[in-house]
Amino acid sequence: MGDQFFLAYWKVFRGEIFILEGNLNEAEAHIHQSLTWKRNLNCDYVTVALDLLGRIFELLNMWDKAEESYHQSLNSGLGCYYLKSSSLTGLIRVKHAQGDYAAIPPLLAEAEELAQQYEYNDHLASLRLTQGHIAWEGNAPAWENGFDAALRYYQHALIYALRYNRFLLDEVLSGRPQGTPLGPLIPECLKRGEEGWRMLLALRDWWQTGTNDIGTPRPETISPIPEGIPLLEAERIAREREPGDGSPQKGVVEQIEAALEQAGAG
Repeated sequence: MGDQFFLAYWKVFRGEIFILEGNLNEAEAHIHQSLTWKRNLNCDYVTVALDLLGRIFELLNMWDKAEESYHQSLNSGLGCYYLKSSSLTGLIRVKHAQGDYAAIPPLLAEAEELAQQYEYNDHLASLRLTQGHIAWEGNAPAWENGFDAALRYYQHALIYALRYNRFLLDEVLSGRPQGTPLGPLIPECLKRGEEGWRMLLALRDWWQTGTNDIGTPRPETISPIPEGIPLLEAERIAREREPGDGSPQKGVVEQIEAALEQAGAG
């Protein structure tokens, strides 16, 4: 299809790098350029770009634009299950932010089916995190509400994140300095005062004694983390496998205790 197609292809990846760096203006410019070139070529491979645009608009709290981008991604017709699952998962986060709780159950059912079938642990982590937030708020339209329900969803969110990689585990727990659309646990809990401290203490105690188990065995798992082993051991394996740039890593318990101490609840 010519050089312009390959340039458009790489523009998308460059845009994703800018998202991870927190440079959203550059990210949006590169992705829009990619979309323009691909559409000029009558190319249908725009799903990735549209999904990334949805993520950018989430980070900017531009919910209507994020919703539109995710819908366009879902309607692009590429047929990639991972990207479909990603856009559905993003759309659920957007609907939560918009307070449109009634729209969530059918989206969740479709996203859950794909993510479970193909073991998209990153999407499952986001889904459980959002379900936890909604349950804690008391706005769950089709599942349990309250502190205990939220705790179970948060536990599963951390396990799925751990099974994906240690970077996502830290992002789900504490966020990223460059920003994340996930609504991470520690900042969410700290907004809730003493009840949030109680949630963090419950998560800390569970992480110290719990196991890598969500109640449904997956014998053919693609995760490198064995099921059923203590979470502390599972975390050790995950962190040793992915040293990143070699800088010191803070474990889950350490991150929670540091947050509690800073909040005056330690």
